[in-house]
Amino acid sequence: MTRVDPTARRRRGPRGGEDRAIALLGLGYIVAGAVLAAWAAWPIYETWRVWLVVGAGTVVGIGAAWIGRRAGGILGGLLTALLAIVGYLVIVVPVAVPSALASVDHAVRGIRDGVTGVVLGWKQVLTVEPPLGDYQAVLVPLLVVTVAGTTLAAALVLRSGRAAPFAALPVMAMAVYGIAFGTAVVGAPLVLGAVVLPAGRELAIGIASLALAAGWLILRSRMRRARAIARARAGAVRQGASSSWAAVRRNALGASLLAIALVAGVAVTPAVAALGERSVLRDEVEPAIVVQRQPSPLSTYRAWFEVDAFDEPLIEVSGDVDAFDRIGFATLDDYSGEIFHVDPDTRYTRLVHGASRGGDLAELEVTIGEGYSGVWMPVPAGLAAAPVFEGARAEALADGFHTTGTGDAIQIAADDDRVGLEPGDRYRVVAERSDASAEAARSAFAAASGTDSRLDEDAYPSLVAWLELQQVPRTGAGLIDLVDRLRDRGYLSHSVLDDASAQSWISALASSGGYGFLPSYAGHSRARIEELFAELVDQQRRAGDSPTEEMLISGVGDDEQFAVAAALVARALGFESRVVLGMRLPGAEPVPGLATCDGTCTGASMTAWTEVRAAGGDWVALDASPQYALPPTLITAGEQLPEHPTVPDDDRSEPIDPPRADSESADSAAPPATSGEDAQLVSLAVVRWIALGVGALLLLLLPLLAVLAVKTARRRSRRHLDDPELRVVAAWEELQDLYVDFGVPMPGTGSRALAAASARRPAAAELATLVDAAVFAPHPPSPDTAERAWAIVDGERAELRSTLGPMARMRTALTLRGFTARIRPRTLAGILPARPKESTP
Repeated sequence: MTRVDPTARRRRGPRGGEDRAIALLGLGYIVAGAVLAAWAAWPIYETWRVWLVVGAGTVVGIGAAWIGRRAGGILGGLLTALLAIVGYLVIVVPVAVPSALASVDHAVRGIRDGVTGVVLGWKQVLTVEPPLGDYQAVLVPLLVVTVAGTTLAAALVLRSGRAAPFAALPVMAMAVYGIAFGTAVVGAPLVLGAVVLPAGRELAIGIASLALAAGWLILRSRMRRARAIARARAGAVRQGASSSWAAVRRNALGASLLAIALVAGVAVTPAVAALGERSVLRDEVEPAIVVQRQPSPLSTYRAWFEVDAFDEPLIEVSGDVDAFDRIGFATLDDYSGEIFHVDPDTRYTRLVHGASRGGDLAELEVTIGEGYSGVWMPVPAGLAAAPVFEGARAEALADGFHTTGTGDAIQIAADDDRVGLEPGDRYRVVAERSDASAEAARSAFAAASGTDSRLDEDAYPSLVAWLELQQVPRTGAGLIDLVDRLRDRGYLSHSVLDDASAQSWISALASSGGYGFLPSYAGHSRARIEELFAELVDQQRRAGDSPTEEMLISGVGDDEQFAVAAALVARALGFESRVVLGMRLPGAEPVPGLATCDGTCTGASMTAWTEVRAAGGDWVALDASPQYALPPTLITAGEQLPEHPTVPDDDRSEPIDPPRADSESADSAAPPATSGEDAQLVSLAVVRWIALGVGALLLLLLPLLAVLAVKTARRRSRRHLDDPELRVVAAWEELQDLYVDFGVPMPGTGSRALAAASARRPAAAELATLVDAAVFAPHPPSPDTAERAWAIVDGERAELRSTLGPMARMRTALTLRGFTARIRPRTLAGILPARPKESTP
C-alpha cells in the first residue's frame, strides 16, 4: 500500500510569504533602477532636487500600484492609474516646480505647467542650455518619467505571473531618459588595465542597468523555482535532499549568463563608440535648437557698418527685383527685455515645391556673397513655394530649408563645423509681388483701433510718459504718426567713437548732405530704450508748449534702437509687433540715409524695420530709421530756436552725450557667425544611428542570445558524439528536454517505454522502442540507426512548434526548464508532484 506523509497538509502554508518575498525583491529592483535613473539625469540638472523628484515619484508609483493591486481586476488597474495621476498632481508643484510656491496664483500656474509639461515639457528641457537646475518647469519631464515608469513596473511586479519580467523595460527606460536628453559631451574614459573604454559614465550606466535587470530576473526565477519545488514536496512524501552539486550548477549557469552579457557589452562598447560622435535628442531637435543657439541678429546690427563689412557684398539679387520692396533676413517677434529674438515656440515647416508663376507672383534669384554666412535666409515676404537651390550643395540646402508662419526662413544645412548658408550658394524664390496689396494693408491698418496694452507699462515709465505727451488716438493711424515722430525727432548714429572703423558710414552720410557725428551706444535692452524715450521726453518738456519739430530732436541711435522703440509703442497701443532685419529693394520708398539694394547688396544696405498688425489683419511694415539732416540741440526751458536754423560745423557743434546704457552687444561685435555644431552628412548619420541601434539592441538581447547559444551547443554535441549508441541515447535525452520545454508531461524516472506511454506521443513511443533495441541488442547500432533517432527528434520538434503561436515558440526556445529539470529530482515535467513511493506493510 501507499504511505503518504501525514504532515503534508500542514506544510502547504509558505506560499503567501514566498509571494511577498518575490514581490519585495521586485520592488527593491524598481527602487535601485530609480536611483540609477537619478544618477543618469544628474548632468542635465545638477541640482539636489533630482533626487527629491525621483524619490517622490517612486513613492507615488509604487504606492499607487500597491493599493491598486489590493483592489484586483480591471478596477484595480483603473485605481492604480487614477492614484498615480492624483499623486503626480499633488507633488508636482512642491517637488518639480518650486518657483510656484511663492503665492497661490503661482501655485495654480505651477499645476498648469505640470499638466502641460506632460506633453510640452520635453521641448523646454531641450531648448534650455544645461545644467537646467530647477528653472521653471524643467523638472516636470523627469517626474513624469519616474511616476509612469515606477507605476507600470510596480504593477507588473505585483501581478506576478508571466508579465512580471517585463517590468525590466520601464525600469531601464527611466535610465535612458538621462542619456537621451543629456548633452553630447560624454564622461571620461574608463581605464581597466590595458583596456580604455570610451564614455565611462554612460558605459557604467548601461552595464549597471543590464546587471540589475539580469540579477533580478535570475533571483526571481530561483525563488519561484524553490517555491514550486516546496509546494510539490508538500503534497507528497518526504524526499531526500537535493544534491549540493545541483545548486552549484544552477548558480554557475546564472552567473555565466550574466558574465557573458557583461563581457560582451564591454567588448562591443569601444567598437560602437568608434562609429561616430555621440548624438542626443538635444542635438537632433531641428531646426528650433539651431535657431535658439544663434545670437540675435539685431544685437550685432552695427557690425554691418564697420569698415570691413560696409562695402562687402552680402547678397546679389536679380530677376523681378522691382516687384519687391524688401527682402528679409530674420523676423524677430519675442522680446525678453534684453534682446529681440525668434519666439522659442515658433514651429518650422516646409513648403511644397513647384509653384507656377501668375499675375500676383514674381521670381527673385539670390546669390550669397563673400560677406555673409549663417542660418538666416534672405527671402521676400509671401513665399509661394520652397526655393529652388542650385550648385553643389543644392540637395543639402533643400533638405535644410525651413520656414515659419511669420514668413521667416532659415537654413540649417551643415558642412563640417558650419551651419547655414555659405558664400556662393544660389537659389530662386517665387513670392507675392509687393505693390497694391501692401498699400491696401496699410490703409486697412490705419483705420483699425488698438486694444488693451500688450506691454507692462510699469516697466516702461519713460515710454508711457512720451505717449501721453503726444496725445494721439489709439488707432493704426495714430501709431503711424507716432513712428513718424520718432524718426523725425531722432538722430542717426551707428557707433560710440568717431574712429577708423566708423569712417565708412560717416563719409557716406556726410557726402549726401552734411553730417555731424554724434555718439550713441549699441543695444536694444529695456534700459537702452527707456533712456532714448527719457531724452525725448526731457527735450519736449524743455521746449515748452508750442515747440517746432526742430526743437524736439533729441534721441540718438540707429535702426536697432528705433525699430525696437516703434515695436514697443505698437504693443503699448494694443497692436501686435515684431522687428525684421533685412534690406530695402527698389520697390520700396527711399529713406534718407539708407542705401537701396539693387543688384549687389552690401552692409550699407542692412536695416531694421518694424512690422505691426491689428487683430485679424495683415502685417504692415513701418520704417523707423531716424533722420540725420538736423542734429539735436541742447536747449533750456522756454528757449526758441532761430527761424532758419543752420547746420553747425563739426568743430563748433555741441553734441549731446547720451547716458551710457546697459548693452548686450558692443560696436566691435562681428557679424552673425555660424554656430560650431558638429554635424555629418545625412548618409553617415543614418549609418551611425543604425549601428548604434543595432549595438544597443544586441546588448539588451545578449542574455537571450546566450541561452540560444548554450542550447544549440548542447544539441550539437549530443548529435555528433563519436559512438552511434551514445548518439541514440542522446537523442532520447534531447526528446526528454524537448518535452520539458514544450510542457509535455513525461516522467523523468522509470523505463523509457513507461515514460513514452505517459507522454502519449507516437514519436516518443517510436523513439523509446528504437533506443531500447539499440541499447539491449547483442550488436551495437549502426550510424543509420542514430540518424533515424535524431530524425524522429527533429520531426517531433517541428510538429510541436507548429501547434504554437510566434510568442509561445519564442518562450519555448528561450526557456531553461530543460536544463533545470536535469539538475533537480525528476518530476513530471518539473511541475507535477513526484510519484509517492511504494512500501510493504
